[in-house]
Amino acid sequence: MKLFGKLTKTLLVATTLALPFTGTATSTATAADYPSKDIMHIMPWSAGGGTDTVMRTFMNFAEKQLGVGINTQNVTGAQSGVGTLRLMKSRPDGYTIGSLTWDSVITVPYYKLVPGYDTEQLAYLGSVTVHPTALIVKADAPWKNLEEFVAAAKAAPGTLKIANVGTGGVWHLPAIDFEQQAGITVQHVPYPKGSGPQREALLSGEADAASTSLSAAFAAVQSGQARVLGVMSDKRSDLFPDVPTFKEQGFDVVWGSFRLIATQADVDPAQRKVLENAFAKVFDMPEFQKTSAETGMGAVWMNAEETTAYVKASQTKAFKLIDDLVKAGLLSK
Repeated sequence: MKLFGKLTKTLLVATTLALPFTGTATSTATAADYPSKDIMHIMPWSAGGGTDTVMRTFMNFAEKQLGVGINTQNVTGAQSGVGTLRLMKSRPDGYTIGSLTWDSVITVPYYKLVPGYDTEQLAYLGSVTVHPTALIVKADAPWKNLEEFVAAAKAAPGTLKIANVGTGGVWHLPAIDFEQQAGITVQHVPYPKGSGPQREALLSGEADAASTSLSAAFAAVQSGQARVLGVMSDKRSDLFPDVPTFKEQGFDVVWGSFRLIATQADVDPAQRKVLENAFAKVFDMPEFQKTSAETGMGAVWMNAEETTAYVKASQTKAFKLIDDLVKAGLLSK
């Protein structure tokens, strides 16, 4: 503001008092005009993969709610750390968002895989998918529920094998949590090349059970090759509504993988709210719900506040269990 002539004390006070209201009006105007151009979406995983496919699909629906294009850029490396760091360091103008997964908020920060990486530089906008962890067995396995599985494990300590896709990873930690709460001892067998080899190990009898996501086991269960003993969620899954949760069977074990959306932490809260509301409305679109059901996407919406709490809770549980593995010499930090 350019001032002409002498300003009296009264005018200075009046001007000072008016400043906060001017700022509020500017923020409101910014939110009303936002977004006015295309948004960049950083995908920290490779093109064509599961997360890339799901999130591109979601962004196609989100474009209709926002009225602008959302352009996906794959920025890979360091188990999603490189792309997520790019998001953290992006201009906080509301025109850069990014997808996050388990590794983005658990693996990368715990192991300090990327210098300057700090999840406090992120503002969570919501969730797109949440895949509860499940304990899967072959269809002809002798155990029909967790109680029977636990009984067998106690009868022969250290003999039952539970497959995962990597020590200290997204499917290993839930199995450890279950093992500790059930008071049993099992063998945790990693298949670091992914859910494919893990599934084959289960179906061939090389492993007695698999700790994995419902989405990864969906085809095997649907074809009658495998059976779900329990789901690690607060409520039953829509994919398998007849399968009880671990909680229902007496074990307070809640874990899962997820796909989230975030932006840079310094983005205007009003702009963040516009994005959050638009993403929430995608879940009200019949065509999105149809796509989700047909693909087994596992679409689950949590708002910004719920997502933030979910991430914090997941970090607290995961970091503690990884610390235990490091102390036991099973992992190095």
